[in-house]
Amino acid sequence: HQSTAAKLSFADECRTLVDLGRYGVISTFAREHGGEYPTGSIVGFASDDDGRPIFALSSMSGHTGDLKANGKCSLTVTAPGFTGAADARVTITGTVAPITDADDQKAARETYLAKHPDAFWVDFGDFSWHRMDGILGARLVGGFARAGGVSGEEYAAGAPDPVAGFSAPIASHMNADHVDSLVAMVGHYVGLTVEDAAIASLDAIGMNMKVTRGGESFKIRLPFTEPARDRKAVKEVLVGMTKAA
Repeated sequence: HQSTAAKLSFADECRTLVDLGRYGVISTFAREHGGEYPTGSIVGFASDDDGRPIFALSSMSGHTGDLKANGKCSLTVTAPGFTGAADARVTITGTVAPITDADDQKAARETYLAKHPDAFWVDFGDFSWHRMDGILGARLVGGFARAGGVSGEEYAAGAPDPVAGFSAPIASHMNADHVDSLVAMVGHYVGLTVEDAAIASLDAIGMNMKVTRGGESFKIRLPFTEPARDRKAVKEVLVGMTKAA
């Protein structure tokens, strides 16, 4: 069942992780090491409609100087609630450069503040707007036994999942109030008898779940019976699957 369970495409999952992300690790070529060795820094970012990360970078930061000398870099982003190897993460590679057009700077500011509403410091004099353009590709690790890569063109053609952005409160509600239903759904649709089940995340075509069986916990994929692209549709699918189980 798991090998054929419906999942997001690699490109869509990469775009979804970047769209949901607020912080990541940017790896730049460190000037203090002759520009030959990468150094990681945690940075805030927000992605635009094309999946390009936007940064508000201070001229006093080491990674900003690195990027000025060589804009080639990568950005690693983890899934919300990331705790370890079983959780998803993506690394995108491209070139970061300053945004020079005034209209583009205004749009970048709006995009960034929508994700970081308390970032009043973006208007300080030492900060400037940057964006990763020319994305060469992305490497995805979606958890155990799920890994792959996409080209820059495939990444650009992908799209963020429409459900992932509001999946957390749905998962919290189901995990708090409907554990018996989740256990029953796993048994009915996956054919697996488990002692406990919880939703880790949802998307438009299914759920990633953490289940416990025989004292061991692991993740499984439980596809929806039909796609659901908004809150109402997700509720209807979950109610229908619960009744069927």
